[in-house]
Amino acid sequence: MGRKFSAAIRIAPWALAAGAIAVVACTTSVEHASLRPKTPDAVWEREYGRARRFESGGMFDDAERHYARALDAGRAFGTGDQRVLQTRLALADLYIVQGRSADAEQQYVEVIRRQRAAFGDENEAIADTLNRLGVLLVDDGRASASLPLFEESLRLRARIYGPEAAPTVATMQNLASAYHEVGRLGEAEKLYVLALSSYEGMGEKYLGVASVTQNNLARLYRDTGRGNEAESMFLHAIDLSIEINGPRNPNVAIFSRDFANLLTEQERYRAAEARYKLAIEIFIANYGRTSEPVRQTMAAYAAMLRAEGRQQEAASVAAAVAQIAEKLPRAPAADSEVKSKKR
Repeated sequence: MGRKFSAAIRIAPWALAAGAIAVVACTTSVEHASLRPKTPDAVWEREYGRARRFESGGMFDDAERHYARALDAGRAFGTGDQRVLQTRLALADLYIVQGRSADAEQQYVEVIRRQRAAFGDENEAIADTLNRLGVLLVDDGRASASLPLFEESLRLRARIYGPEAAPTVATMQNLASAYHEVGRLGEAEKLYVLALSSYEGMGEKYLGVASVTQNNLARLYRDTGRGNEAESMFLHAIDLSIEINGPRNPNVAIFSRDFANLLTEQERYRAAEARYKLAIEIFIANYGRTSEPVRQTMAAYAAMLRAEGRQQEAASVAAAVAQIAEKLPRAPAADSEVKSKKR
């Protein structure tokens, strides 16, 4: 799949910063009974804070344990208490980083249930959670199941914020990508064009997401056999991303890889090879050599080499891809499918 979605920024496991030593040091001391929080409010605040610190240090098991304790304290709060919802959303984000999509989905579903019970169906918080769950389902290969979620979120956000507001357009782009994924290309193109027009009218702040929309639209043009339009849009997306964040930012790599895929289909192998190599170089600089973006791009490069008839070079690159795959974190057995992208 590989389409780009508008959601909260997710930090991939290979990009997490180390910081566990300091966290461990502050939790090994025995807490005196007189210092322990006495009320559910105080317990929640302590446990949630500890969970966040452990998560920022990459200590996911400890973070999960403290989130669970925060939820236990939250039993004393109301159904729609913001602290409980906040904890469940943070726990969902933690599960996503770990590749535990089923557990994340369970948290989102529970948050939506509580939001509906507390606030009714016409609420901006529900619109946000529906959008988050939709992104998760598409990442998990269930684009069809995401459609009603994005459609409801889009309806709510258009009513609450207006049809051209940033949250509304973000969901519009996500719905367009889901339509693209399930083959509803006419509907996808219409929404991509609307989203791109809206982002371009929002000023410099939104040019980054406009470049993402351009890249998505270029992919759609490629999928519908409109190679010239696709090439023009890919190049615009790359140039815009360079202008905003410089030539070494990950979006330049993503867009270059997607453009290289088009060039490979057109049998323009030399131009494709240059784009693949650039993307790999940028991904290595940002995420390291043993990262999922590097693996995906090298796999595409190996396929290009095979298509060109350079079998020995293709085999060498494919062997490097296999070595990277062995070093990547593996998802739990119950959720072991390769995910289409990665937060």
